[in-house]
Amino acid sequence: MRWRRKNTGIRVAINHQPRRFPGSPYFGEQFLAEAKRQGRSAAFWKDAEKPDILLVIDCDQDWDRLEHFRNQGAKLVQRVDGAGIKDSQSPRSDNPIYQTYEKCDAVIFQSHFCREIWERSFSLDKPCFIALNGADENIFSRQGPKTDFGFKRMMVTAARWRPWKGLDQAVEVFQKLDREDLGLAVLGDGAEVPSHPRIKVTGKLSHKEMARVFRAADLFIYLPWQEWCPKVVAQALVSGLPVVCSYRGGTKELVQDCGIAARGAKDDDLEDFGPNPVDIDEAVKASNAILDQRKKCRERPDLYLSTMVRNYFEIFEKVMGNAG
Repeated sequence: MRWRRKNTGIRVAINHQPRRFPGSPYFGEQFLAEAKRQGRSAAFWKDAEKPDILLVIDCDQDWDRLEHFRNQGAKLVQRVDGAGIKDSQSPRSDNPIYQTYEKCDAVIFQSHFCREIWERSFSLDKPCFIALNGADENIFSRQGPKTDFGFKRMMVTAARWRPWKGLDQAVEVFQKLDREDLGLAVLGDGAEVPSHPRIKVTGKLSHKEMARVFRAADLFIYLPWQEWCPKVVAQALVSGLPVVCSYRGGTKELVQDCGIAARGAKDDDLEDFGPNPVDIDEAVKASNAILDQRKKCRERPDLYLSTMVRNYFEIFEKVMGNAG
């Protein structure tokens, strides 16, 4: 596919390939679709001809292709997802995210927390920007069909479950709430939960299916040890769900006044990436407070996918301006 001549402004290529069977879109696919909806020039890099910006999502070690676009005049902008540290004593060792950073002209962090961790672990010697993740407001809308699991009231959590995502803590909070009218929906693959008549495990769902569950819920709970800027929390907030989250990480930057962050034992120790369980009693108190309010959170247009894409293109303008 060639660039559409009717599009104007900065031309952006993305370092991903289109998937044959995409299912729910990942970040690059969402970004590309929304950019095109806004009439902007954007394409996967195999379809791109002399882009102004190459958006490098996370990391990429196809150095020849990166250099090819640079030689064409493109500026390389990395969207950092985590720090990629395998050895805290040697954070740059065997780290493709940092190796990609060295090749790029500017960097976008998903949260201030992400930038702080990066600055503590590495040097920060190039232009950097903050852009929170967004949720597709055309899917994660407040109005629309709902999924009924038979609960009078419902809290929900969702992730691609791994130990550090804190599912065990979310389940413990639910059990300690001990509300007979309350159910817990656990969305996402890899969930291991105890058998319970008011816990519904769905497995992996499409974004449209997730949105139906969110509309039916009263509260979203998300308690990982730490997170950079979880897209699923943006999706919950745009759907109108108040959030109980763990304090450490970038999640609270998304939540702002639309929920409550529960503190953990090692929130202030940014050198330790290990387990950091939240205070369960504090999370129970926060959940009860939100459930007792019985209302949705305020509208969050700042977390719309369309807003995020506009923010990215404003960043690209600044990078190009610096190049001039």
